Amino acid sequence: MDICCGLTMVARLQSVYAEEDAVLIHDVPLLVCPTCHSSFIAPEIELDYLMFAHYCATDGVKAASLSHAIGEEKILSILERYPEDLRCRKGVRVVSEQIDILLDLLNLAIQTKDAVWQEELKEKLQKMHSLLT
Repeated sequence: MDICCGLTMVARLQSVYAEEDAVLIHDVPLLVCPTCHSSFIAPEIELDYLMFAHYCATDGVKAASLSHAIGEEKILSILERYPEDLRCRKGVRVVSEQIDILLDLLNLAIQTKDAVWQEELKEKLQKMHSLLT
């Protein structure tokens, strides 16, 4: 899922340390939420990343670049799919569009009488409110 805190996550190239294989992999596309800072490896290349980290560990390589293994074109296509959004351009963690989306979802949760979802959305709205102040 590439949506977090009401908006699409953004892609960033970062170095990731594969702890189980003790390898530092450079140029890994991560999906990052500018609001809550959660992140994960882009699903399109997660298997490539895991296999590359394993091959590096097997060969005794301690640091390598993922772009050399899977090609820069594949990495660039992922970065283009997740363009920078208002939160990054304006340097803020929350934008009004996120709150509008969460309020719409809260209305839907109320209509469907989903109490658990309502509470989750209310908690997220409170968290966003605290980030605004």
